[in-house]
Amino acid sequence: MFEERVVLADGVLFELFFDSRSNYRLACLKGGRLLVEYSNASAYAFKSVEKLRYDFERDAEDALHQG
Repeated sequence: MFEERVVLADGVLFELFFDSRSNYRLACLKGGRLLVEYSNASAYAFKSVEKLRYDFERDAEDALHQG
C-alpha cells in the first residue's frame, strides 16, 4: 500500500493512495476545489501504476495552468 499527501505553498494539495489496481485514488485540489481525480470509481482505464501516475501528473499540471 502507498499513501502520500503533499501540500504546496500555493494551497495545492495532492492526495495519492494506491492499494491495488482496483483500489486507488489520485486527487489534485486547490483551495478545497477538486481539479483532477483518478480513482477506481472513475472512468480511467487502468493499465499500469507508471501510466496512472504519468496521466494524472499531466492532467493535474494542465488543470493548474488553466485555473
